[in-house]
Amino acid sequence: MVNVLLIIISIVMLVALAIANFYLLVYFSSEEDKNTAIFPKIVVVFCLTLTAASVLMLPMDVANARTNGGIPMAVLWQVIYITMAVMGVVVIPFAIFYYEAEDPDESSTKQLREAVKASLIALLVFTVLTAILYITLGVAEVPVKKMTSPLRELSDFSACSQCTFKDDKVTYRVSIPLYIISMASFLGMFLFVVFGGIGLAALPMDLLWAWHTRPKRISPVEYADKKTEIGRKATDFIAEGSKMKEKFKTKGGMPSSRREKAKFREYRTAVYLLEEEYLKLEKAYNGGLGPHILAIMWAWIQFVLGLISIVLTFLWLIHIIIYIVIRPPADGFLNNFFIALDEVWGLFGTLFFGIFAFYLLWAVIKGNFKMGVRVPLIFDLHPMKVGGTTMNSFLVNTLTVMLASLAVVQLCTSAFSQYNRFTGIDSIFNVGMRNLQFFKWFWGYYYWGLYVFAILTLIVLLAFPGKKRKSAIEDL
Repeated sequence: MVNVLLIIISIVMLVALAIANFYLLVYFSSEEDKNTAIFPKIVVVFCLTLTAASVLMLPMDVANARTNGGIPMAVLWQVIYITMAVMGVVVIPFAIFYYEAEDPDESSTKQLREAVKASLIALLVFTVLTAILYITLGVAEVPVKKMTSPLRELSDFSACSQCTFKDDKVTYRVSIPLYIISMASFLGMFLFVVFGGIGLAALPMDLLWAWHTRPKRISPVEYADKKTEIGRKATDFIAEGSKMKEKFKTKGGMPSSRREKAKFREYRTAVYLLEEEYLKLEKAYNGGLGPHILAIMWAWIQFVLGLISIVLTFLWLIHIIIYIVIRPPADGFLNNFFIALDEVWGLFGTLFFGIFAFYLLWAVIKGNFKMGVRVPLIFDLHPMKVGGTTMNSFLVNTLTVMLASLAVVQLCTSAFSQYNRFTGIDSIFNVGMRNLQFFKWFWGYYYWGLYVFAILTLIVLLAFPGKKRKSAIEDL
């Protein structure tokens, strides 16, 4: 029988996620996209909601299995992941191409034609690549123990002193939907390693730093002096930007050489940091009345969240070593913790399981934000800026987080396999996808990348604290 209460809770959570993501869109959207780009905005809200829902489906899957909820979670997982694959391969690329092809001097028909052309090329490449890899590597090899025994009396069947055991494997070709999910998860794994590793270190440190540098009341004289200083820097940036614009005019309006692109990225980062400095100054002064009470409350909430984040990051990194790196696992660790909580009160452990899973997604989002601004740029990303994020930047970041979320679910499924056994997602990741040819070698070792990026991020943030980052504006 279907658990109606579980369905109601899921619907309420889905609506809440959609509202939260709509607010996020409004909060970060650029003024130039106001009342325009309706289709990309719908895509962003839908995909962000789908991404968060896919992670929160983990505790829902566990609750369904433990209460015999009657919801076909394995089918629901496949529907959601196929939808995410379609959005990632077809819809989001089309929305990006359509947005960037907009030209006031050209007709909307040409804009649509250019977007369709580019989207079809991207879809063709994905289809051909997936077909080739499915034909050659779409086979799962599940390890099993093969037991053989001589014939014996039925009454003596329990005694198996003459039985022999041999390691063997069961080979079968996975379904096309599962392989598409595997392809998307494989790509998301690399994004997760980078952004997740950065976020696990940066999230607690930035929350505590935000509390430490919270807006504090300043005098009108201090406000005037600092505003004048920022104005001087802004004037210098405007002059530098005008020089770049003239220089790049003969090159299609954008830098072409590697050195020019690096210089342009540095310039854009410096402008972003200067704007943040100005916004913080305005909050601190607030017309001479001091910071708002809400700003003070939010600063202390960040302090509490920072402390909680330290604990969650530490527990995640320890759990991965104890339960995944060491074979066989040294201890169930967090699995035992969740099970013990369920014994105390109903699905209490499921609630904490959801917190740990969603924290990992939050770390990925933080890492995505951090990568484009304060960590040395490896490649160009669209930074998210309050009130100044264009829709193409929104779409790129949405695609990045959505793909990385697949690896978030995969890691949660593997790390908590003792707790979430017999669930729909367990049969997808821990049986089919985890044992696919070629891919299985990456699933066994990719988590080391989390430690590498987390340690590097920690070193960078400790070596270049906020004051040095602020002074770097002058250097740039």
